[in-house]
Parts: sequence; structure tokens; C-alpha cells
Amino acid sequence: MDICDQEGYSVRLSRRACRVSIRVSPGRVLVTAPPGTDREFINAFVASRENWIKEKLAFFNDCSGPLPLTEVRDGTTLWLFGKEVSLQQVRNQPHPALQGDRLLLGSEWFSGGRLSQWLDDQLLQVVTSFAHSYSEKTGMSPERIRLGNARTRWGSCNAGGVVMMNRKLVHAPLDVIEYVLIHELVHLRHRNHSRLFWGTLEQYLGEVKSQRKWLRLQGALLI
Repeated sequence: MDICDQEGYSVRLSRRACRVSIRVSPGRVLVTAPPGTDREFINAFVASRENWIKEKLAFFNDCSGPLPLTEVRDGTTLWLFGKEVSLQQVRNQPHPALQGDRLLLGSEWFSGGRLSQWLDDQLLQVVTSFAHSYSEKTGMSPERIRLGNARTRWGSCNAGGVVMMNRKLVHAPLDVIEYVLIHELVHLRHRNHSRLFWGTLEQYLGEVKSQRKWLRLQGALLI
């Protein structure tokens, strides 16, 4: 894989790419192409999508939604399971406590990555609960669930039944987390995105357009 910057966008050459594609995320335009693709062709392809690219960038510029937790301090805003809360430092608070739109924390939680670990624990509890519930309904159960930092995927699973969930899903609404997990559980039975896959997924979740839209739009602010 090779990445180089052009004026206004980045180009990634990937052997896995079958064609030229464009991905617009907040403040960034990434073009993926097979190795050896003519740069003039790439430039022309981007130019042909100029209006669409501008519309996407403008949308993200105006969009309000969850952002990654980059600074842990008193008053920092955090999105926790789709709801905006404010971190508040208080005395004698040994464990984080959610009180309305505030997350109360003792001073020791503002350093050393302790809050990030707590968020991981909260997400794993939610995901594990969903997994137990659906294993009884569907007979599909992961061998193991782990959290990851994938930059382009919300979830994945391997042939051994290990399901990876992106740790930034802790900022997403619960129904979105549920969708990502069940999406991967169904992949344990159907390894592609065939009609059979989507039919099985919707058998358990019903219509999933709203969850997919959240990941495509608000979720793009996270990864």
C-alpha cells in the first residue's frame, strides 16, 4: 500500500482495490486505486466528482455529532452511548458515576488512561450482553469478543469466531452497537454480503437503514 498527497486529496494504492473509489470523511478526501493506475485518470476522476466531494465536506463541516476523546479534563464533552455528557471532577469519587448529563470523576481518573480503560469496560459489558441475548435467539455465538482500533471498520470476525468491535463504538447509540455486533454474528454463518446475509440480519433486527446511516454520517466523525 502506498499513500501520497495530491492537492486537496490523498491517494492510496492498494492491491485489493478493483477500481478507483473516493471516500470523504471530515476534513479529508481519500482516493483508493489499484497500483499502476494512471495519475491523470485519477485526477480526472476526482474532478468529475468535484461537486459531490464539496457537498460531503460541507456536510461534515456543519455536522454536529460525536468526536473522539482526545483530552481528559474537567468540563470536557464526551459522547457516551449516543448521549452527550460533560466530565466533572469531584472529590471522593472512587468510580465514574453518570448523573444526568454529567460524568462524575475523581481526580485520579484524569490521567494515566484510566478513563479510556473504563470506557472499554463499559462497551464490552454492553456488547457481551447483546451477544448472550442473541446467541439464545439465533444459535450464533462468538468464540471471543475483543476491542480494536481499526481505522476503516466498525467490526470484523474471523473464521475462528473471534469478533472485533471498534472501541470508538462506545460513543455510538446502543442500537448502532447492537447492529454492528449482529452484523458480525451473521457473518459467522454467511461470510459475504449476499441477499441471504441481509435477509438473516433483518430477520433479527428488522430495518437497519437508520443504524447504517448513523455509521456513515455521524460515525465518520469518529474514524
